[in-house]
Amino acid sequence: VNAIQRSDMAVIGTWRDSIRVNEALAKDYMAKHGMEKLVNDVISRCPTKALSLKNTANVSRADGISSVAVTDTQSLQIDNHNCV
Repeated sequence: VNAIQRSDMAVIGTWRDSIRVNEALAKDYMAKHGMEKLVNDVISRCPTKALSLKNTANVSRADGISSVAVTDTQSLQIDNHNCV
């Protein structure tokens, strides 16, 4: 209703493809903001808990899982089916 009053266009939907990741940008983010900001502002705010931080060796290679290395030993794992 509010979108109509403001002349905005509201779009509701879900992401269908696997999330595309850019490891260079992820590592730049980590260098600038650090692990605490990644955990507190990115991972913990995911409403469906589709994001998790894992050791790179333990990241799942299953279908529907994307991952991006944020440090030499840690990776952000993304469950594409649960990501909204």
